[in-house]
Amino acid sequence: MIKNESKSVHESEPFSEYSTPEYIQVTVDEPLTHEEQGKKTHTSYKVSTTTTFPEYKQKEFSVRRRYKEFVWLRNHLKDKLNERGKRLTLAQLPGNTVGSFLGPGRYEAEFIEARRKGLEEFMNSIVNHPFSRFEKALQDFLQDPNAKFE
Repeated sequence: MIKNESKSVHESEPFSEYSTPEYIQVTVDEPLTHEEQGKKTHTSYKVSTTTTFPEYKQKEFSVRRRYKEFVWLRNHLKDKLNERGKRLTLAQLPGNTVGSFLGPGRYEAEFIEARRKGLEEFMNSIVNHPFSRFEKALQDFLQDPNAKFE
């Protein structure tokens, strides 16, 4: 007689090597309009990241970025895609409006909130993008408060 001594998966000990699934989440919030000599100059946004991706030094971190730095990041990532012959597309950034070009419109609460939402959508798209996820420039953008993007 053949005796089966193996146990069903359901009878064994709980699996002890549980691995947390990889994820990354970016929020863009807390817009802050900066002034110099009483004149509004630009708005910056707090970019907060929570992740389990091993490419990042910490699991939670935040930096403050202004719109032109998001523009630099998108252009840089697009150039890298083109250099490598990748046929992938990147999400668009929220655009400017006529009022934002004229100056005061870009400091109105409605415009700032619309831009903030668009920046958050853009960031969550690129951090999960199959190519840009591994780019050092993106990692620096998210982690290094002293990094310069110009």
